[in-house]
Amino acid sequence: MTDQRNDDMDMPRRAQQEAVRGGARHRPAPQTLRRPRPAAGSRPVEGAEQPGTVPSRSESPTRPRRQRVEWRDEDEFDADDAEAAAVRGHRGAAGTRIGTWFRGLTGSLALGLLLVALALIGVQVWATRQGQDGPGTTMIVSHAVAAVLALVLQRFADRNRDRRGAAALLAVLVAVFGTLWFWWWA
Repeated sequence: MTDQRNDDMDMPRRAQQEAVRGGARHRPAPQTLRRPRPAAGSRPVEGAEQPGTVPSRSESPTRPRRQRVEWRDEDEFDADDAEAAAVRGHRGAAGTRIGTWFRGLTGSLALGLLLVALALIGVQVWATRQGQDGPGTTMIVSHAVAAVLALVLQRFADRNRDRRGAAALLAVLVAVFGTLWFWWWA
């Protein structure tokens, strides 16, 4: 009698399965839920004793655990925490729109100076192969040094958004426009 009742309850599903298979008359294998096997050396997870439950991935012994995030009020933030946050890579201020725009401008100028230095190197190589003088080693070396200095200062300014970073941005402008003034405009 029990088999009759189970067959009656499975009728709609069986009819659908037979239609998908093209009218096959055999009964599909019953699906059973198995208990998950605990990994070697792992501790049992709550709820894993119930059939059909699977331990979450965060409990896997092969993956490292995530660090907890601690939130603090602004009143609890002191100088030691600010230094520790700077070491971890967190910045106190996100910066203003003008500051972000100014860092983008100085970064573009520093990269442009590097491209000018590379172009001068290419012109010097071409001129030497043609048997001509070219821009000269003094001009090339000064442009290369100024470009490297501007890029280092720009990187420092991008990582430090305080007064030292602002001073580095001004130094980038001095390096770029000083090089342009001395070698090209004067």
